Amino acid sequence: MDTFEKVEKLREKANVTFEEAKAALEEANGDLLDAMILLERQGKAEERRESYSTKEDASLMVVDEPERTEKKRGNAFTDKLKTLWHKSCENFFVIERENEVILNIPICVFLLILMFAWYVTLIALIVALFFGCKYSFRGADEMKTANTVCDKASEAAEKVKEEYNKL
Repeated sequence: MDTFEKVEKLREKANVTFEEAKAALEEANGDLLDAMILLERQGKAEERRESYSTKEDASLMVVDEPERTEKKRGNAFTDKLKTLWHKSCENFFVIERENEVILNIPICVFLLILMFAWYVTLIALIVALFFGCKYSFRGADEMKTANTVCDKASEAAEKVKEEYNKL
Protein backbone atom coordinates (compact mmCIF):
# COMPACT_ATOMS: atom_id res chain seq x y z
CA MET A 1 0.00 0.00 0.00
CA ASP A 2 1.51 3.35 -1.01
CA THR A 3 1.53 6.49 1.14
CA PHE A 4 -1.48 8.06 -0.56
CA GLU A 5 -3.63 4.97 0.08
CA LYS A 6 -2.55 4.90 3.72
CA VAL A 7 -3.35 8.60 4.17
CA GLU A 8 -6.73 8.12 2.51
CA LYS A 9 -7.59 5.11 4.69
CA LEU A 10 -6.48 6.93 7.86
CA ARG A 11 -8.48 10.01 6.86
CA GLU A 12 -11.61 7.89 6.36
CA LYS A 13 -11.23 5.95 9.60
CA ALA A 14 -10.28 8.88 11.85
CA ASN A 15 -12.41 11.48 10.04
CA VAL A 16 -9.54 13.97 9.86
CA THR A 17 -8.12 16.16 7.09
CA PHE A 18 -5.45 14.95 4.65
CA GLU A 19 -2.85 17.13 6.37
CA GLU A 20 -3.59 15.69 9.81
CA ALA A 21 -3.59 12.13 8.45
CA LYS A 22 -0.30 12.67 6.59
CA ALA A 23 1.38 14.26 9.63
CA ALA A 24 0.24 11.43 11.93
CA LEU A 25 1.38 8.79 9.42
CA GLU A 26 4.83 10.41 9.07
CA GLU A 27 5.17 10.62 12.87
CA ALA A 28 4.21 6.92 13.14
CA ASN A 29 6.78 6.00 10.44
CA GLY A 30 4.09 4.80 8.02
CA ASP A 31 2.31 2.48 10.50
CA LEU A 32 -1.49 2.94 10.18
CA LEU A 33 -2.32 1.57 13.61
CA ASP A 34 0.21 3.76 15.38
CA ALA A 35 -1.00 6.79 13.39
CA MET A 36 -4.61 6.08 14.42
CA ILE A 37 -3.60 5.75 18.07
CA LEU A 38 -1.64 8.99 17.82
CA LEU A 39 -4.65 10.83 16.38
CA GLU A 40 -6.89 9.44 19.11
CA ARG A 41 -4.47 10.62 21.82
CA GLN A 42 -4.41 14.09 20.25
CA GLY A 43 -8.20 14.09 20.30
CA LYS A 44 -8.40 14.56 16.55
CA ALA A 45 -9.86 11.18 15.69
CA GLU A 46 -13.61 10.93 15.89
CA GLU A 47 -14.65 8.51 18.58
CA ARG A 48 -16.90 5.77 17.36
CA ARG A 49 -19.13 3.89 19.68
CA GLU A 50 -19.76 0.67 17.86
CA SER A 51 -20.65 -2.67 19.27
CA TYR A 52 -20.93 -6.06 17.71
CA SER A 53 -23.03 -8.95 18.83
CA THR A 54 -24.21 -12.29 17.55
CA LYS A 55 -27.51 -11.79 19.33
CA GLU A 56 -30.34 -10.91 16.95
CA ASP A 57 -31.93 -7.61 17.91
CA ALA A 58 -34.65 -6.08 15.77
CA SER A 59 -33.61 -2.53 16.67
CA LEU A 60 -30.09 -3.14 15.32
CA MET A 61 -31.08 -4.95 12.14
CA VAL A 62 -30.57 -3.21 8.83
CA VAL A 63 -33.79 -2.89 6.89
CA ASP A 64 -33.68 -3.07 3.10
CA GLU A 65 -35.25 -0.23 1.16
CA PRO A 66 -38.07 -2.36 -0.37
CA GLU A 67 -39.31 -3.26 3.12
CA ARG A 68 -39.41 0.41 4.06
CA THR A 69 -41.53 1.23 1.04
CA GLU A 70 -43.83 -1.66 1.90
CA LYS A 71 -44.29 -0.18 5.38
CA LYS A 72 -45.13 3.16 3.80
CA ARG A 73 -47.56 1.41 1.48
CA GLY A 74 -49.01 -0.43 4.46
CA ASN A 75 -49.50 2.83 6.31
CA ALA A 76 -51.10 4.37 3.24
CA PHE A 77 -53.41 1.37 2.97
CA THR A 78 -54.48 1.60 6.61
CA ASP A 79 -54.94 5.37 6.23
CA LYS A 80 -57.24 4.76 3.26
CA LEU A 81 -59.16 2.13 5.25
CA LYS A 82 -59.59 4.57 8.13
CA THR A 83 -60.82 7.27 5.76
CA LEU A 84 -63.22 4.83 4.13
CA TRP A 85 -64.52 3.73 7.54
CA HIS A 86 -65.12 7.34 8.65
CA LYS A 87 -66.92 8.14 5.40
CA SER A 88 -69.10 5.05 5.81
CA CYS A 89 -70.08 6.26 9.29
CA GLU A 90 -70.88 9.80 8.08
CA ASN A 91 -73.09 8.68 5.18
CA PHE A 92 -76.36 6.79 5.39
CA PHE A 93 -78.33 4.18 3.47
CA VAL A 94 -81.97 5.27 3.37
CA ILE A 95 -85.08 3.25 2.49
CA GLU A 96 -88.22 5.28 1.71
CA ARG A 97 -91.75 4.40 0.77
CA GLU A 98 -94.22 7.05 -0.35
CA ASN A 99 -91.82 9.81 0.82
CA GLU A 100 -91.69 8.36 4.33
CA VAL A 101 -88.34 7.20 5.67
CA ILE A 102 -88.56 3.57 6.78
CA LEU A 103 -84.89 2.96 7.51
CA ASN A 104 -81.92 5.31 7.86
CA ILE A 105 -78.69 3.55 8.89
CA PRO A 106 -74.98 4.35 8.48
CA ILE A 107 -73.40 2.68 5.48
CA CYS A 108 -70.94 0.84 7.75
CA VAL A 109 -73.86 -0.84 9.54
CA PHE A 110 -75.50 -1.66 6.21
CA LEU A 111 -72.25 -3.24 4.98
CA LEU A 112 -71.94 -5.31 8.16
CA ILE A 113 -75.51 -6.56 7.72
CA LEU A 114 -74.72 -7.44 4.11
CA MET A 115 -71.58 -9.31 5.15
CA PHE A 116 -73.26 -11.47 7.77
CA ALA A 117 -76.70 -11.95 6.23
CA TRP A 118 -76.23 -11.13 2.56
CA TYR A 119 -78.71 -13.71 1.26
CA VAL A 120 -81.59 -12.52 3.45
CA THR A 121 -80.70 -8.84 2.96
CA LEU A 122 -80.54 -9.01 -0.83
CA ILE A 123 -83.84 -10.88 -1.06
CA ALA A 124 -85.49 -8.36 1.28
CA LEU A 125 -84.11 -5.44 -0.76
CA ILE A 126 -85.39 -6.90 -4.04
CA VAL A 127 -88.82 -7.70 -2.61
CA ALA A 128 -89.06 -4.23 -1.07
CA LEU A 129 -88.49 -2.70 -4.52
CA PHE A 130 -91.69 -4.37 -5.74
CA PHE A 131 -93.62 -2.91 -2.79
CA GLY A 132 -92.71 0.65 -3.79
CA CYS A 133 -89.61 1.19 -1.66
CA LYS A 134 -86.85 3.43 -2.95
CA TYR A 135 -83.25 3.40 -1.89
CA SER A 136 -80.78 6.26 -1.64
CA PHE A 137 -77.55 7.30 -0.02
CA ARG A 138 -77.37 10.54 1.98
CA GLY A 139 -74.85 12.26 4.13
CA ALA A 140 -71.71 14.34 4.06
CA ASP A 141 -70.63 13.11 0.62
CA GLU A 142 -72.61 13.54 -2.54
CA MET A 143 -73.11 10.08 -4.02
CA LYS A 144 -74.72 10.80 -7.36
CA THR A 145 -73.58 7.59 -9.03
CA ALA A 146 -74.87 5.35 -6.24
CA ASN A 147 -78.17 7.22 -6.14
CA THR A 148 -78.50 6.98 -9.94
CA VAL A 149 -78.08 3.20 -9.69
CA CYS A 150 -80.70 3.05 -6.94
CA ASP A 151 -83.11 5.10 -9.08
CA LYS A 152 -82.58 2.81 -12.05
CA ALA A 153 -83.26 -0.25 -9.86
CA SER A 154 -86.53 1.35 -8.70
CA GLU A 155 -87.50 2.14 -12.29
CA ALA A 156 -86.72 -1.41 -13.40
CA ALA A 157 -88.88 -2.81 -10.58
CA GLU A 158 -91.72 -0.47 -11.60
CA LYS A 159 -91.49 -1.66 -15.22
CA VAL A 160 -91.57 -5.30 -14.15
CA LYS A 161 -94.63 -4.58 -11.96
CA GLU A 162 -96.38 -2.85 -14.88
CA GLU A 163 -95.64 -5.75 -17.21
CA TYR A 164 -96.91 -8.22 -14.63
CA ASN A 165 -100.13 -6.20 -14.08
CA LYS A 166 -100.78 -6.12 -17.85
CA LEU A 167 -100.91 -9.92 -17.91
